[in-house]
Amino acid sequence: MSAPNSFMFYGCEGRKYRVAFNPQRDAWFAAYLVGKKRHRVSLGVRTKVLAEMAVKELDVPAKKPEPERPPEPEKLSWTEFQRMYLEFKTQQGKAPRSVSRYKAALDACSRYFKTVGVANVDEITLIVLEGYMQYRTKVEERNIKTAHNDVLTIKNAMKWGSKASRGLLKINPALDWETQKPNRPKRKTYKAHEVEALEKGVRDWLRPVVTMLAWTGLRIGELENLRWSDVDLEKRVLHVRVQEDWKPKGRADRTVPLHPRVEAVLKRQPIGMYAITSPGGGKLREQYTLKCLKEDQERLKLQKGDLHGFRRFFATTMMVNGVSPHTVMQWGGWKSMETMMRYLADVDVSESVIAMEKAVQKLATA
Repeated sequence: MSAPNSFMFYGCEGRKYRVAFNPQRDAWFAAYLVGKKRHRVSLGVRTKVLAEMAVKELDVPAKKPEPERPPEPEKLSWTEFQRMYLEFKTQQGKAPRSVSRYKAALDACSRYFKTVGVANVDEITLIVLEGYMQYRTKVEERNIKTAHNDVLTIKNAMKWGSKASRGLLKINPALDWETQKPNRPKRKTYKAHEVEALEKGVRDWLRPVVTMLAWTGLRIGELENLRWSDVDLEKRVLHVRVQEDWKPKGRADRTVPLHPRVEAVLKRQPIGMYAITSPGGGKLREQYTLKCLKEDQERLKLQKGDLHGFRRFFATTMMVNGVSPHTVMQWGGWKSMETMMRYLADVDVSESVIAMEKAVQKLATA
């Protein structure tokens, strides 16, 4: 049996304590083993009752180390997401001009996100996205067509990032983002008399540009990159070709026959790298060309129009004069008939009457 001045205490995890009184120190102590090592500690009390309480406080279960939590994944910022998306588009061979348009749209989205306190892609919600159109049109005062085109770019980026194999977005927040295409009046299509006035009245270096755009249906970017090696005066055709550092919008080669006016213009041009050049003999630049065109339209007291209006004039003129829609579509490089039809000018009343009279005459002689 244990002496009155000692007892055994069985603690947690099977630990045994021998608790005894030390008369030399006039205090109780506890002795116990940890592994093979013996420990002795004073309990600092003078009575057995207090010793029983003290040994219980001493017997605290050892804390088990908490399992290490895996570090939280670093949040993906919108800035980094945008950089990755544009890099992907560039690697896919998108034209630099197209990538620039994507960047402009995503930059505008970045400015909007800052106003609503969004920094990371996991903070983007449908409600956040639905406020973009108002920001772009009301705050930044862009037209609704520009804002709508921006939305298409943002939607495409979200769809790209939400692919499971990329792991950038858990869900696509733009999946239910409803944006109706804005109804806008057709852009200006030049009339024949306007084209003739511009061919005669604009500044000298701009005249070949007007003729080429009006009678080939080329986009201004295609004319900028038209090289002399793409022109075949003998066969009376020009080629729009995919180049190493530039691609036409349709990303495909096509051939356009030379209208006599185009042929005459090309024969007067100096031979160099590009078929049509700027005033200084270098490559045409769209912004400067458009600026000069509008200045000359104002001087000639003509309604202002853009460079793309010549492409609409070409499609309308060719079809009105009997060229089949499919042929015009191939010449202009439109991907679908529906797309091309949007370029056609509305036929005015007098032209409609004349067209009907011609049809009646053909039917009468058939």
